[in-house]
Amino acid sequence: MEKIRYISNRGVRHELSDQIFGRICESNSNAADHIITTIKDESNCMDFQFNRHTTSTNNILDYYSGGKLHMPADICPQKFSEELDCWGLPETALDTCCFTKYVSYFDNLNILKVLEEGECKRNTMFEIVATLAGGNGWRSVQARVWSVMEYPTSSVLAKVYLYASNAIVLLSLFLLVSSTHPLFRRKLTKDEWFDYFTTEEEEMYDDYWNETLNDTGIKLPSHVYVEIGALWYLKMITLAYFTTELICKLIVFPLPWREFITILNFIDVLALVVMYTTLIVNQVNPKEQYKDSVHDAVHSLQIFRVFRLFRLVRHITGFRILMYALRASIGDLLVMLLGLCTAVLLFSSLAYHSQDSAFSNIPDAAWWAIITLTTVGYGDIYPTTIQGRLIASMCALVGVCLFALLIPVLVNNYHLFSSHYAGIERRQNLKIQLLTRKTAVSPK
Repeated sequence: MEKIRYISNRGVRHELSDQIFGRICESNSNAADHIITTIKDESNCMDFQFNRHTTSTNNILDYYSGGKLHMPADICPQKFSEELDCWGLPETALDTCCFTKYVSYFDNLNILKVLEEGECKRNTMFEIVATLAGGNGWRSVQARVWSVMEYPTSSVLAKVYLYASNAIVLLSLFLLVSSTHPLFRRKLTKDEWFDYFTTEEEEMYDDYWNETLNDTGIKLPSHVYVEIGALWYLKMITLAYFTTELICKLIVFPLPWREFITILNFIDVLALVVMYTTLIVNQVNPKEQYKDSVHDAVHSLQIFRVFRLFRLVRHITGFRILMYALRASIGDLLVMLLGLCTAVLLFSSLAYHSQDSAFSNIPDAAWWAIITLTTVGYGDIYPTTIQGRLIASMCALVGVCLFALLIPVLVNNYHLFSSHYAGIERRQNLKIQLLTRKTAVSPK
């Protein structure tokens, strides 16, 4: 006589046939152990209580009875994963329609770890500094000053400091840009000209300054200029500000020193080193600023001052989300770069071997392929033959398709982070409010 077995799961009763019961026992799962240890083999009618997610249990028992396994719409995929582990079922048992959604959820969860870890570290540091600021002693002073310098939302003074600091950064960028424009440059004075001249030129132009050779046609070089004095003084002000700021940060930094090593701080230090090196070289040997020498390589590093622009946007939520999205999409961006390199090599080789006179060698053709694939199209190199134009048409189409397929990955990650960040920010604001209340009621 066949035994009758029943599972009562939160008020829903399921009948187990011998076939279903055998399949459950073969799974060697926690659910199978629970069923085997609860049901007594000597009884004809066996019934016991089972406390699992109702819809998931229904779907899993349907699968054991020969149906397809689907994930319920009323359960989180992470919770459903626990149900699968309990019943000893692999993820691949899910039907295709639900498996895609299930895998996408965990893929997004892995991507969001970048945002979770970054914001968790940032918020933890803020909480540590806020806790130290509520104490007494030198550490408390350090934490309060650091809060003003690094956390604009901590106080009104911090916001004022943020606006003032951003103004200095904008001034520094303005000085870097304007120093190259003719409107902010002047001609050299007599002493500066003799710094510019070589020894032989000094002898030749010495009489020029004495006005004895003015009618001989000798003229001063017309392409040599220096920045006006006002820019120099403003540059010294910004140099003094950034130096003082860096020293203050080193003095009042309240956290472990390894946390001080960040990209922005590295850029600040490097920009200061370049500015001081340029200043010292100009003072020690004024002739160096007019010659092609190592001084030019050092002066070219002034470009690092441009990266101070990141200081203006580092507290903007959208910018931080963009950085997280770029980090999460690095693999896809590398795939895009690999595809671009492959396409450049392919179409540059095809263009060169097309016997088109516009492509004299493969490197020049590679430059044309890059410009065409990225849809820039300078027009400095272009095919003139029929076969060259056919290759160019294919190159342009491949470039459009390449970016159309891969760029949305970055956009999707940005939207994913943006929607998830709202929850992180809300939880952090609640923590800050709770921390503020505790600090307010704590005894002084």
